[in-house]
Amino acid sequence: MNNNIGIYIHIPFCKSKCFYCDFYSNSMLNIANEYVNALCEEILANSEVLDLKKIDTVYFGGGTPSVIDARYIAQTMDVIKLFTYDISEATIEVNPESVTKEKLEIYKKCGINRISIGLQTTNNTTLKNIGRDSTLEDFLNAYNLILEAGYTNISVDLIIGLPGETLDDFSKTVDFVLSLKNLKHISSYSLELDEGTKLDFLVKNNFLSLPDEKQEREMKYLLDKKLDENGFIRYEISNYSKPGYESKHNLKYWNQEEYLGFGTSAASFLNSTRYSNIKDTKKYIKNVKNGISNCIEIEEMNLDELMKEYIILKLRLKDGVNFNDFKAKFKVELYSIFKDKIDKLVNDNLLVKTRKNIYLSNKGEDLANIVWQEFI
Repeated sequence: MNNNIGIYIHIPFCKSKCFYCDFYSNSMLNIANEYVNALCEEILANSEVLDLKKIDTVYFGGGTPSVIDARYIAQTMDVIKLFTYDISEATIEVNPESVTKEKLEIYKKCGINRISIGLQTTNNTTLKNIGRDSTLEDFLNAYNLILEAGYTNISVDLIIGLPGETLDDFSKTVDFVLSLKNLKHISSYSLELDEGTKLDFLVKNNFLSLPDEKQEREMKYLLDKKLDENGFIRYEISNYSKPGYESKHNLKYWNQEEYLGFGTSAASFLNSTRYSNIKDTKKYIKNVKNGISNCIEIEEMNLDELMKEYIILKLRLKDGVNFNDFKAKFKVELYSIFKDKIDKLVNDNLLVKTRKNIYLSNKGEDLANIVWQEFI
């Protein structure tokens, strides 16, 4: 039995909110100290579980974790290290405008060995239109500081289909990213217009226009081709890495492994049950002080739900669902239970079936939501 567990830490603070962002965040930096103290208390309150597990990945996400004092990151890492750990990967998300030499040195000293930095695009006009606080020049300055600090495992975030962006614009962004030293990982997600975001308002009211589906697909194909030619493997629908540099923490999500999330809006998966915390920073702090649980959602999953979710998550990965792995995990044959669904998707050219596994076809990757729908 795998006794390893991943730890996700949510830092909800941002200097300002990007126009496309639907993640929980706020600009209440004045309560960062209180928040991190509460965060550490929440971790300690879960000692009963953590004493039985071995922590092997840590991920600081947000929000913008780099916007707060780096000592708070070190403080949190010190608490995590009170438990049994063998951390092979500790990641922090950073934005260019909040990166400093001093912060990077503190991160490294406390055990952070992977940096994920947001670029999105090299076009400064587009960056401004989507509410980013940084420019391409800011990104380059930050990236050079990361290199100078000695980091060799660096990931960059891109967004496909940004407002006003052409295939040529996107091609320039990809070429720029491929020129970066020590870049080991690229996450590239298609833009999603989440209801209630500022970008959703701007597009719906014709202040900005998005590339159409055909243009977006061309961008995706261009990205696949250029990254493949430069030694990057697409190991997940939206994630590429040099061999051996896949995100170990994020693979826990896609492999349906266990992880604990701490902080506002953080999610956990433990003992076939999903949990999530409240999305209210001040209430979160108050609850911790008063010994009240911040968990607002508990979903105990039955065997059928676990199997279907496992299929959906694994199909995001390049190798898809392995028949032997499925049987080892659930003690039943995948094909015997989901034969009709699998055959239908294979006949529609959305899935490929071999003797060992099922995985998304090229068409299936473009129409992944149709595949997911079959198993929801």
